[in-house]
Parts: sequence; C-alpha cells; structure tokens
Amino acid sequence: MSLHLIDAVQNVLKADSELMAIMNLTLSSPSAEIVKRFTKGMEPEITVSKDTVPHICQYVMPGRYAANPLVFEGKFCIDFYGKTAYEAKLMFERVFKVLHERKLYAQGFTSYLCVLAYDSDFATDIQGAKGYKAIFDVDYLRMN
Repeated sequence: MSLHLIDAVQNVLKADSELMAIMNLTLSSPSAEIVKRFTKGMEPEITVSKDTVPHICQYVMPGRYAANPLVFEGKFCIDFYGKTAYEAKLMFERVFKVLHERKLYAQGFTSYLCVLAYDSDFATDIQGAKGYKAIFDVDYLRMN
C-alpha cells in the first residue's frame, strides 16, 4: 500500500513545472536527473551535500486502519533539502500548494483529500544544506 502512496505523491510533484524549476529540472528532464533530486524513502541514494541540493525525500510514516477496515488513515513525510533555509522553505510552500486539500492519483490508487498536518525546519548537520519537513495526512482505500 505505501509504495502506491509514495508513487502517487511523486507523480504529482514531478508534474508540477514550478516545483521542477525550483529543483533545477524541467518537465522533460531525463529520468536519471530526476532520480538525483527525488528519493522514495527516508535515506537518499546519494550523499546529500551543498553540491547535490535541492533534494526531496518522500516516505511513509505509521498510520492506522479507520473504523471502516477498508480505509487506511495514512501519513507521509517529505523532507526538503536546499542550499539555504529559504530554498528549502520555498520547495515546501510549492508542495503545500500542490498537495494540500487535493486527492492523489496513480495507477490503481486514489486517495481522499491530502491535508498538511505538520511543518517545520530541521537541522541537517550537512555543511551547506538546510532542511524543512512536512507531514501530510491522507486516507485511502486499502488494497489487497
């Protein structure tokens, strides 16, 4: 289930031309370049440094089944890494506009409304890279 959710999140983010511009990409950028900027998971495949930002990590957080066992009350997190705190916050603000109070779609996956639950900056301990975190609540139908 969680892989479908993260695929849907990434599909929405990669389709937004403004976010892609902030990430120094275009909608027609090669997949190899996009993979360098987006990570599906908590830990990037690359070493995050001042030379590899901006970068986004997307991952699922613990959720639970609703009163209706076919509905999963999920959460996902997006970590933004930028050269400056402003760049990280700029990426967050664009993602907020793209995801908040919207449904997520991917092949075989549809969610209910996605809602921002938490956002804040965080320490990266990486010289030349600043971080910002967003956690979203999203309910979706459980898949068997």
